[in-house]
Amino acid sequence: MVSSGLVFYTLLILATRRDYPLKSSPTPRGFFEPTVYVLIPAHNEEGVIERTVRSVLNQDYSNFKVFLINDNSTDRTLEIMRKIESQAGEKVLVLNVPPHRGRSKPRALNYALEIIETAFKWPDYVFILDADYLVGPNALRTLVGILEGAPHYVIGVQGNVRPRNWNRNFITRFITLERLVGFNVAIEGDMKLNENGKYGGTVALLRFSHLLRLGKFREDSVTEDTDLWARALIEGYRFWYYHGVVGWEEAVETLRDYIKQRSRWAQGHLQVMLDYYWTVLRSCSSLTEAFIEHFYMMSYLVPVFWFLSVFLNGYLVLSGDAPLVLAKPVLFLSVSVLAFLVFWFSVAYSNWVEKKRTGFGVQWWFVLAYPLYFMLFVLAGVAYTMRGLGRLLLGRLRWEKTRRFT
Repeated sequence: MVSSGLVFYTLLILATRRDYPLKSSPTPRGFFEPTVYVLIPAHNEEGVIERTVRSVLNQDYSNFKVFLINDNSTDRTLEIMRKIESQAGEKVLVLNVPPHRGRSKPRALNYALEIIETAFKWPDYVFILDADYLVGPNALRTLVGILEGAPHYVIGVQGNVRPRNWNRNFITRFITLERLVGFNVAIEGDMKLNENGKYGGTVALLRFSHLLRLGKFREDSVTEDTDLWARALIEGYRFWYYHGVVGWEEAVETLRDYIKQRSRWAQGHLQVMLDYYWTVLRSCSSLTEAFIEHFYMMSYLVPVFWFLSVFLNGYLVLSGDAPLVLAKPVLFLSVSVLAFLVFWFSVAYSNWVEKKRTGFGVQWWFVLAYPLYFMLFVLAGVAYTMRGLGRLLLGRLRWEKTRRFT
């Protein structure tokens, strides 16, 4: 796994220097605009939901409708939704999810999709957006233009994600670096290398007909986005990615919430790996793509294996005792150190790319100091991965809401 990570990041850093395979088509205005339904599921989001909806209503696009999906909120979320609905007229519709149909994001989304399927004119596209995200006014027009010019096998286009509270503290800065590496290197590199972006569950435009053909979202998945990506790939579809549409999220601000959130992500990722691993690999179009997706599905195990590699091989080097004939502790420890250096370079590279494109990015002193705090987050990665793996093996998978801070 450590060696795979070394090859993974090297390949994708090189691939980011390529051009995108996508070409945007001019999107007609007014009557000829494709229909977009914006789905915003929300559970206890009173602190963020209004700003999110306002950013959507401010789009440079006219043929869209916003579905505010209240998933059994116990705070003022529904009240705020009703207020927005009364002010926006036909542009906004509130859907109140019954208790037996909601209490998780995929269940709430499926409830809304079923209502749309039976009671509304079918849209060309649906735009999925989490309740804490802010998008720029050109988001819909840009993503629609890309999908309008895309081949039929492209099920959707994933936008970019950046923390809007990135400079709040030590945790949010680190999460921002995670996001920069994840999108500017891993996802963008895979898009340019294999034409295989990812679906992140938010800031994403999907073809409505394709989503229905896949059976909507899997309701027992705690990461419905990764699950949909795997099922789409198996059926011959691909997600595209474009960095130019950004959704500004609220990152968690404490280590405890970071571990809790990543634990849910790890549960879902490992669930997808167990359910689809070999089928996904057989569905890949090349050996290179299969290798990249192999590492992607197993990526939450990487901190565990890297930590074990450093700890065990370091012990063998210091003790001078290698009990196995095949054990090469100096070589294996060197590979682990090299893997870290390549990852550190990918962090710096992704930050440089972002500053060059947008002027946004984490302070360089924080990037340069990466080795000083790297081990803390490796240990956090071991903790949340083992927590997620334990819940998966014990059959205690459940969707957990992320705490809000603003």
